[in-house]
Amino acid sequence: MSRKTKMVLALAGCLAILAAFAMIMIQTIDQKILSEAEIKKMIAKDYNGNITHIDLINHKQDYTLTLENSNGIYQIIASSASGQMKEITQLKSYQKPNEKNAELQAEEAAVKKVNGTVIQKKEKADRFTFTIQSKKELYQVDVDKETFKVIEAEKKKPASKEKKPTKITVEEAIQIAVKEVGGTVDDADLETFSGMLVFEVELDLPDGREAEVLVNAYTGDIEGITYEN
Repeated sequence: MSRKTKMVLALAGCLAILAAFAMIMIQTIDQKILSEAEIKKMIAKDYNGNITHIDLINHKQDYTLTLENSNGIYQIIASSASGQMKEITQLKSYQKPNEKNAELQAEEAAVKKVNGTVIQKKEKADRFTFTIQSKKELYQVDVDKETFKVIEAEKKKPASKEKKPTKITVEEAIQIAVKEVGGTVDDADLETFSGMLVFEVELDLPDGREAEVLVNAYTGDIEGITYEN
């Protein structure tokens, strides 16, 4: 037998051994793969919802599952051998923004439309209404509660002098109070204080405190400021 023939036979023998080893490994891997029912049961222990799709990926090393519950739709990647979750991704959310987030989104839309400071905001059935003080003018901006789109933005006309011969308007009182202490208006009412007619302006401050500013309804002077934690 020639040397060349011996080398060919030896190589063939090595290949046969490798092939047999590969078959054994494949069978071993297949034996370790959890069934779909087993993987579903393991995932269901940790995550509430309905598994709508399951499939093997990555050369049968992992399962990909689609899970749906009241919060949304999720894709889960889990080991096919142990069932351990490797990755979870939210594909779709069913959650609606809470009321605070909705108000913030609406306020952002309003300020984007009219650049200025929000000095008053009100909530209605279908919209948020913001009073915004720009550099020179006062605006009222209405924003849809569902779409967060600006419905209307109009300049607020100051009251005529004939209509206020002796006293300032509530809008002017609000502007005076905001200029003095900052913050966002929560309420403003006409009250009597020490025999004087004043606007009682309540403001929410950025630091979480509340301020009550008394503005003289005739002169516009500030008669008092009270802070509350």
